[in-house]
Amino acid sequence: MTRVNKWSLVLILVVALTVVTSCSVNSTTTNVSVGRVTDYRPMETRTLEKDAPAPEFQFINSGGQTLLLSDLKGKVILLNFWSVDCPYCVKEMPLLEQVYKDWQNQGLIVLAINTGETESKVDKFLSRRGLTFNAILDPGVYVSTVYEARYLPTTYIIDKTGNIVSGKIGAYSSADEIIASFKPYLQ
Repeated sequence: MTRVNKWSLVLILVVALTVVTSCSVNSTTTNVSVGRVTDYRPMETRTLEKDAPAPEFQFINSGGQTLLLSDLKGKVILLNFWSVDCPYCVKEMPLLEQVYKDWQNQGLIVLAINTGETESKVDKFLSRRGLTFNAILDPGVYVSTVYEARYLPTTYIIDKTGNIVSGKIGAYSSADEIIASFKPYLQ
């Protein structure tokens, strides 16, 4: 086989793999049970600061709707970074679910950003535990990097104006502790 033919064959294989991959991605987004980060804009290099705007990102929520974080202005957001393999994250999940169920009608949104795990693993985890808040896959750890979530779990509270008002590294120990972190911003 000549050198040109080998490169042509490689190019054809790359194009075929790209088409197959894009088709499988499209098929999973039509029947969404777990959301996904969909926007990989250049990362912001500024340091996260209290009372500063939360970095923007785009995602598909678990209902299949494409949103920007800024589309959620007017709501208080509990932005939690977690992993199925993190025992502290797993212990915290029922608390997040309880708070979500009790406070969603008062304007609380829980966005649980999973850091780098597969959809099937996360979906199975959520289903087994009956968790219903928005779980968003971050397979490239893009949002996790932007939000400096080096340790899991890491949680940020974003107020109704879109500013980061608090952050916590480590798991919450009770639903009351979680409520105390966001309740002042609901008014």
